[in-house]
Amino acid sequence: MGHLLTLRYKFGILLPLISGAQNRSDSGGTRSLYPCSIATTGRDFTSHVAFDLPTLSGESLGQRMLRLVYFSMRTHVAFRNPFHPTCHMNSPRRCLPWMLLLGFVWSGLTGCDDPQAPSPTSPTTEKVESREETWGAVVLKGEKIGHMRQQIEHLTFGETSLVRTTTVEQMTLMRSGQPLKIVLENVYLESPQGELQKFTTKMSQAGSSVRYSGDVSADGKSLTIVTYKPSGEVANRDKIVWEPSAGGRFRFHQLFTDPPLKPGDTVEASVLMPALNRAGKTTVTAIDKEEVTLLDGSKQSLLKAKVMEQPSKDVQMESFYWLDETGQMVKSFAPAQQFELFRCSKEFALSPNKEVSFDWALDTIVPAPGMPKEDRDQLDKLGYRVTLTAGDPAKVFANEGNQAVKAIDDHAAELAVYRVPAEGKLPAGLPAMQAPVAADREASPLVQVSDPAVKALSDQVASLKGTPSERAIVLEKFVHQTIQEKNFSQGFLSAAEVAQAKVGDCTEHSVLLIALLRAQGIPARGAMGLVYVDYGEKHGFAYHMWTEAWVGDRWLPLDATRGKGGIGVDYIKVTQTNLSGSDAFAAFLPVSQVVGQLKVEVAP
Repeated sequence: MGHLLTLRYKFGILLPLISGAQNRSDSGGTRSLYPCSIATTGRDFTSHVAFDLPTLSGESLGQRMLRLVYFSMRTHVAFRNPFHPTCHMNSPRRCLPWMLLLGFVWSGLTGCDDPQAPSPTSPTTEKVESREETWGAVVLKGEKIGHMRQQIEHLTFGETSLVRTTTVEQMTLMRSGQPLKIVLENVYLESPQGELQKFTTKMSQAGSSVRYSGDVSADGKSLTIVTYKPSGEVANRDKIVWEPSAGGRFRFHQLFTDPPLKPGDTVEASVLMPALNRAGKTTVTAIDKEEVTLLDGSKQSLLKAKVMEQPSKDVQMESFYWLDETGQMVKSFAPAQQFELFRCSKEFALSPNKEVSFDWALDTIVPAPGMPKEDRDQLDKLGYRVTLTAGDPAKVFANEGNQAVKAIDDHAAELAVYRVPAEGKLPAGLPAMQAPVAADREASPLVQVSDPAVKALSDQVASLKGTPSERAIVLEKFVHQTIQEKNFSQGFLSAAEVAQAKVGDCTEHSVLLIALLRAQGIPARGAMGLVYVDYGEKHGFAYHMWTEAWVGDRWLPLDATRGKGGIGVDYIKVTQTNLSGSDAFAAFLPVSQVVGQLKVEVAP
């Protein structure tokens, strides 16, 4: 099965419930009709109907399959509904780390030519040669907080053989006392050798969703990724370089099972990273057998394997898997975020979750011994010593903008954080600031500068006078006042969604401010890291997102969540992002390297 999406970022990335055709007890059969389950709003029941989605003229197999997936999402039809009692399956694999990663995006922060698809002889007739289904329970600090389902189907369409892998991950996290439900859904179409052909991804939370589809070119050398608006319209289309041998979830599955690993084995492959929309190197090393305690208290001797996923040059994500003799996952664990995934029965997976006690906003606050208790807003500079349990902070934390980084050793670094004035001379110790790029000025699927709701707000401040820095500070205050309901019930809304709902936390304030700054012709980007907070008895650094505006010769930090006319020296920056393109969420990866591993001390 899968590994939790290390969503972790606002801990919980958006994703939908994925579907498949209604299960049959047999292992195969030829079908041209697709029985489905339709969830009716306001009614706690599921009715089953059969329909036939006709083949369009000239439509290939891959295009038809993606249209079936899209049709199910748009009409709330769940093919092979995982919640229906007629579904039968058997084990968990790949989503644990990724759910955690994307989850962080949603919950961790507090404050072109169309490629050619395969062309089967009979595109309307699908034969399921075999089907394997697995269920798992997501556990955080001993509490069941969600479940996941994976289904692998070996299909034939005439003379064409393909593998369709469907994964659904769902969990509920707590942020500042407010629950956040996250659902991630993926469908992958691959060759029997695990070479990716097509995929769809949908992330859902708190009424908001993001959806992508991907199509590998006929020569296997490029991947076209389409980002969709909630209405189903195309918001963005990217074409990226692709390795013909790179795979999806089935390729990941093969690393463990084909053949089953033995102690000392090491295997690797390039695999698509869910929601990040890029391939990353995945390396699996089988260690040795050990006794593992399962959910029911029983013990089993399983093979322990270390999994290292590298979605970018400087980011590695570590997790551990415990495998049975066939290579099937029985348990997985992400050390940094403390998430566990256990293979289990469908009945237990869908059983009620425990009331979540761990709070991602409050319980991830990092203490900072030596922090000045008063007059921090008056300081021009403050130094910190930061330590990471695993990883080099000199490579993780930003050495740019208002912050300078100096390595101490492989796990420690000194940070100097400066107050950046809106105008005038910059502090002497600041590193050189990189000028904005085109993406810092342009609209994107998350920063919809020309959306009617965003434009309506922009029109309210269209007559702003003054220097770019003066206008940027006014916009910071404007966004602070515009978002009337400050809460943690949302995950990561786009600028258009924030402009309409006027609700959210730090990410919503940041993304709306970015859009309004760009509408004014001021380059802008998001900054991610930590801010010092006082939450009752809890004091320390909480995960946060704010904004940077390019004014004159500098990136001016702004925080619309607080609306104070800039930020002080009690912010620690990990990275920045212009939130552009289909891999916008990849910008949160450096933050995932910090969660659960960071120690902060104020320098004397």
